[in-house]
Amino acid sequence: MDALSRLDIDVAAIGRNLKRLQAEIGSSCGLCPVVKSDAYGLGLRRIAPALEAGGATMLAVYAPQEAALLLKPICSIPLLVLMPVRQLSAVDALYPGLRSGQVHLVVHDEQHLEELSKLAAELDELLHLHLKVDTGMHRGGCMAERTPQLVDRIMDDSRLHLAGLCTHFGDSADCRDSTRRRRAMFDAVLDSCIDRLDSDCLVHCANTAAVFRGPAFHRSMVRVGLGWTGACPPGEVRDASSSSQALEPVVRWTSRIIQSRLVEAGEPVGYHGQWVTPRDSIIGVVPVGYADGYPQPTSQNEEIVVGVFRGERFIGTAPVVGVVCMDQLIVDLTDVITSVEEALGCGIELLSQDVDAPNGLLALSRSTGIKPHALLSCLHPRVERRYHGEISEVLSDDAGHRIVAG
Repeated sequence: MDALSRLDIDVAAIGRNLKRLQAEIGSSCGLCPVVKSDAYGLGLRRIAPALEAGGATMLAVYAPQEAALLLKPICSIPLLVLMPVRQLSAVDALYPGLRSGQVHLVVHDEQHLEELSKLAAELDELLHLHLKVDTGMHRGGCMAERTPQLVDRIMDDSRLHLAGLCTHFGDSADCRDSTRRRRAMFDAVLDSCIDRLDSDCLVHCANTAAVFRGPAFHRSMVRVGLGWTGACPPGEVRDASSSSQALEPVVRWTSRIIQSRLVEAGEPVGYHGQWVTPRDSIIGVVPVGYADGYPQPTSQNEEIVVGVFRGERFIGTAPVVGVVCMDQLIVDLTDVITSVEEALGCGIELLSQDVDAPNGLLALSRSTGIKPHALLSCLHPRVERRYHGEISEVLSDDAGHRIVAG
């Protein structure tokens, strides 16, 4: 039975995005893609090895369960768990990664550090820790003024290794002044304890948008989420940076028209009659809805469009009309189709791989008021994923060397 819709994921485009990001930060800076929420809904166990093959030096997840899915032999690079892990036993799926040093944990405050110290003693293992500094987002991390004391406590504990010092910016896509202030606070913290840090201690603060704010944000590693999927978050950074706009979207979502009809002018269509035909209209039904992760517009004044194809030929765009249902949506095909019979079987592109398309990820985000990260991560697992290309198709920065696909 044919799938109702599918995601086509361009693995080679992921590799090209990593190359562009690496060119931006330089060869000496590490690249840590964030793959939480099932790699933004694109398939963690398929995407993570591709990112490693493309040059990632670390992968960040949110929950320990996600890290457990990526332990060797799936991935061999370090895995950073962002949430505060407080308890773990030797029979836990994550334990082999802690024991080998592949799994790194983030420390958020004094109490959390005390719990991790006890955990290291109970397991008799060396834990690799990244101390997070709260520079104003207040979503985790220790207070800036307490950082030197926590660094000392980690450095003085033989079962703890300070593998990183980090922070996170809450508005790096939009607010330059705020982000610079947060960076200055982090700089001051770093200066206060730099003499105690080991040479292998990673310093990282930049997310995707901050990567394009310049070298002062890069440090020894950057963490990119939306960037590897091919987009920079909308805002002043993307608007001003040609480099950020060079990222290449990796996802295309398609379906088809399964039902069509002619509706006379002045007729209400869909739930609550929210949309009324302004003329005699050809409408089509697409078997995709909010249960699949397709969003609603923020208001009747916001228009969402889809691409319409006959075979492989693009014939135009059509607006989504009425209320998006659980597993159906309606499009007005009047401007691109001449008959009801012609509409049946036409291909529908719900999400374009063209960054500037009116049905691209950023355009859909603007129309719905939903962050592009959320649009991707809310795609339901029932939507078929197909992967195309390999990272090995992308040449590395070293002439003559080709990256081997995982």
